[in-house]
Amino acid sequence: MTSTQFHNPVLHGFYPDPSICSVGRDFYLVNSTFSYFPGIPIFHSQDLAHWEQIGNALTDNLQVNLLGNDDHEGIYAPSIRYYQGTYYIIADHETQKNHAGMFIITAKDPRGPWSKPTFIKGADGIDPSLFFDNGKCYFVATHDNSEGSKYFGDNEIYLAEIDLETKQFISKKKPLWRGALRNVTWPEGPHLYKHGNYYYLLIAESGTESHHAMTIARSQSIAGPYEGNPNNPIMTHRFLGENYPVQNVGHGDFVKSFDGNWYFVCLGSRKFKGYVNTGRETFIGRVVWEDDWPVLNPGVGKLEESGVIDLPKKEMVKPSSVIDFDQDKFDLRCLFLRNPKKQNYIPQKDGSITLLGSKNELSGTESPTFLGIRESSVNSYFSIQMGKADLEGGQFGIAVYQNRTHFITFMLKAVHQYFELVVQKNVDGVVSVIASKQLQVMPRGLIVRQKGDQLMVGIFSEKDGQYEWLQQRVNTQFLSTEVAGGFVGCVVGTYFPNENNLGKVQVTKIETDNCY
Repeated sequence: MTSTQFHNPVLHGFYPDPSICSVGRDFYLVNSTFSYFPGIPIFHSQDLAHWEQIGNALTDNLQVNLLGNDDHEGIYAPSIRYYQGTYYIIADHETQKNHAGMFIITAKDPRGPWSKPTFIKGADGIDPSLFFDNGKCYFVATHDNSEGSKYFGDNEIYLAEIDLETKQFISKKKPLWRGALRNVTWPEGPHLYKHGNYYYLLIAESGTESHHAMTIARSQSIAGPYEGNPNNPIMTHRFLGENYPVQNVGHGDFVKSFDGNWYFVCLGSRKFKGYVNTGRETFIGRVVWEDDWPVLNPGVGKLEESGVIDLPKKEMVKPSSVIDFDQDKFDLRCLFLRNPKKQNYIPQKDGSITLLGSKNELSGTESPTFLGIRESSVNSYFSIQMGKADLEGGQFGIAVYQNRTHFITFMLKAVHQYFELVVQKNVDGVVSVIASKQLQVMPRGLIVRQKGDQLMVGIFSEKDGQYEWLQQRVNTQFLSTEVAGGFVGCVVGTYFPNENNLGKVQVTKIETDNCY
């Protein structure tokens, strides 16, 4: 039998809430993106170990408006499914300012284009999923306990039937399950499956931190009643102690491969010295069925660092370390904070990009001139090379961003007859200068390097042809989930604020080893 070795996580960096489906020998996977644009990356694999990003589902302002959203808002927990020649993604837009609610988009090709969203009237709560059975389409999600929530997070999973033409409910909402544990918080992330004579309801419980877990219930009727697995939770790391290197394990999805074997994906977080800077990532494992119940990673009972998938190895195209703009489309990995002002990002035929300054800053809720990529490791670098530059009184450089009150900037500005480099950190909205340096000429390159919990910054020396590092380092623990909070990981990118919306900088090269 041919097989493929996998190494967890299979997607490094901020790729939370994975959902997966299979079509023939192909697998497709999506993740949450919150207030980053484009929304919902689409990944493809044929062996579940090697993945390639083939698109993004929300790529047009007509599909989603993220402007004004805070970092913890935006696109939550998408689910991807395939039915009779059409791909379906259902997700939730959590927002105070824009069109909130659960919506469905469709495509004939998972690469896109994806349709405009259809919002589902009466669909409340979060984390929706679809299930197709006997010619019908069912919707599941989580919302407040229909008998009245007695505490924060007292939720229940509910079911409704959907008309695929109108994409609206055609049945009343029916409560299904409130989770495996007594007084459980946040039963969420539901998915339905059919195996043998049972319907299975997989959910996440207990929030997305250290007590996170996957639990499951079954019923011979899709409408219930559902009985919980006596072995619940079926996957968690809550019992491994706070020093175990992978924490916060939960929110998963099952998939059946063409050969009949079952696998699961779920989120987890890698810690460094007790802190998580790379967010919630995507992990994989095996599912076997015993006595009509699923057993995850049998004989192990936790996520494995590496293992074997019983599928032929099929490596995917690995993205280049150089972000190339010599195309009509941006590199699929690139992220903007909320819907970008496209006129501020001008790709050039030589592969460079010209950026225009914006008065919008990282600390606001509009879209600054910021072009980033997920930080995939605590040992990584991100560098930019610059051509023609006219700062017009603004600053230009690199930012490592967790949320709008927690980020680091490494900026260059013109001061009279010289240039000044300034390293600042923003902690809970309080800005402090870490280091500064005067330069007689403008450097042609900037670099940041993450080494464990320390961030180094440097400039490219024309004389030596190498980077010259500033002595000061920045401890980045304050960019962690434990300190900054939220649902995302760090994103590193080039940043160009200018209070007068002026300035123009040609970025001739962006290079990084951050990659999923």
